Amino acid sequence: MLFQKSPSPHIKTSISVQSMMLMVFYALIPGALASFYFFGWGVIFNLLIATSVSLLSEAVILKLRRRDLRTSLGDGSALITACLLALALPPLAPWWLTTIAALFAIVIAKHLYGGLGFNPFNPAMVGYIVV
Repeated sequence: MLFQKSPSPHIKTSISVQSMMLMVFYALIPGALASFYFFGWGVIFNLLIATSVSLLSEAVILKLRRRDLRTSLGDGSALITACLLALALPPLAPWWLTTIAALFAIVIAKHLYGGLGFNPFNPAMVGYIVV
């Protein structure tokens, strides 16, 4: 039997970026609820601050790069970055620490390298390492 040589990916699906990010968001919900149960309201405050700063900085950078806001914000990558970052930070971290980490994650770690799919490292973890 002869095998045909072809470049990857060898298994192709029709899953979009938005649906993949939605699945990741659903997977983060139990961890966020458990963190809230064990650590209290600090987790919710981190989530709110990181999400708002990430979405706002993503919108500003996309506007500066003259990209479509609806398409790029709709993929959910900034939301996933914010959730991962907020859950990684300590629950009682000051608001400015979360803000700096979220700004660095979106502006430097994500968009400096070209945006979604071009970053060599996970932007949320780069933001975590910075602070």
